[in-house]
Amino acid sequence: MAAWLTSEYLEAALRRHYENNQIRVESLDIKPALGKGENYGAILTRIRLVYSNDLGSKIEEHLMAKTLLEDEDAETREKKAPYDIYNRELELYEQVLPKLQKLAGEQLCPKVLHIDRERGALIMEDLTHRGYVMAPRLQRLDEQHVSLVLKKLAKMQAASAVLEENSKENVFSLTKYDRGFFNRYTESFSAYFLGCLKSCAGYLKTQLGYENQAKLLEELAPHYMAVGLRCFQPEEAHINVLTHGDLWTNNMMFKYEAGVPSDVLLIDFQYAFWGSSTLDIHHLLNTSAVEAVRSELQIKMRCVYHEVFVGELRRLGFKGQRLPSRKQFHLESEQKRFYAVHCGLLLQPVLLNTDETDADFAALLSDQPRGMNMKRRLYLNPGIQDSIKRLAKQFELEGLLDPRQYEGL
Repeated sequence: MAAWLTSEYLEAALRRHYENNQIRVESLDIKPALGKGENYGAILTRIRLVYSNDLGSKIEEHLMAKTLLEDEDAETREKKAPYDIYNRELELYEQVLPKLQKLAGEQLCPKVLHIDRERGALIMEDLTHRGYVMAPRLQRLDEQHVSLVLKKLAKMQAASAVLEENSKENVFSLTKYDRGFFNRYTESFSAYFLGCLKSCAGYLKTQLGYENQAKLLEELAPHYMAVGLRCFQPEEAHINVLTHGDLWTNNMMFKYEAGVPSDVLLIDFQYAFWGSSTLDIHHLLNTSAVEAVRSELQIKMRCVYHEVFVGELRRLGFKGQRLPSRKQFHLESEQKRFYAVHCGLLLQPVLLNTDETDADFAALLSDQPRGMNMKRRLYLNPGIQDSIKRLAKQFELEGLLDPRQYEGL
């Protein structure tokens, strides 16, 4: 935990937020919010404090601090630097998300109390004290949960399309967020992605009847980063949006009524980028949905998103392009479906990892023995092996393991 996260620091932050210089922090309790292997991008710290104000009242506040990974080695920091994830998220929380929430007419993300650009830190409300909880990542999300997320996502993304349309004459444009997992500026995540790809192929080689899929993945490796980049290019014919960029179970929190999910808020916008909304849908379904939803309900889930997305664009008076029909939206989804390969075969094993050994971002980004062994162990997890085999066969049938799949498009 950050040594600077003290009573004095939080007192100053609260005074600025509430515009009250009489606030005094009386007590403070700080503890980690997540365990090793549950978050690779930042340190999350749960804060419980009691402060007094100018009226003499004592108020309990529950906050969450999101801070930099301070013990990262220089090589890992260098590889992450081109993505500029910390500054991007701070800017989005400060300048973009409040506008999107106003357009959407509802809360999309946690309320932020303090932004510290110097330290790359966010202090925000702890949603657990408003009844929001994180769904168990290893159990994955059923149809009710996935539908709720897609409806919230559609509202956020429709608002982003309208915000961009209304900002055409301004200097600020959402199109500047062009550094998704695949982008034209860097391939510094290639050791992560190609290491997982080769580890996946290595696992499939050991499974009777999956030798051909393993061979295809090995042949795809030299072309993998270029094919992935093709997915992330905005299409002029599509309605492009601000995507979440890392839409999986641990980056959302649900509220329940009588055991049924009634609302969801999105968290962690470090990899948000301007592009096709269908990438977030592929990400969610192929990393976080239960197998029945992923294998049988993908078309239905696209329709859930599409209905709200188009409805919101109409409500907000979007005039940029003709609104996509269901058929057009399915075609757009298929055009970007290679990203499902990335999410299902490479990201899913990382996000559902149960082995804490070397479970850190440095290992993911390393092609040295420690990093490669960590990635190899991901595929020894029985919880993902059936899914990996099923997806590999499905992706082969769809032509998604062909490095030439985008030629002529």
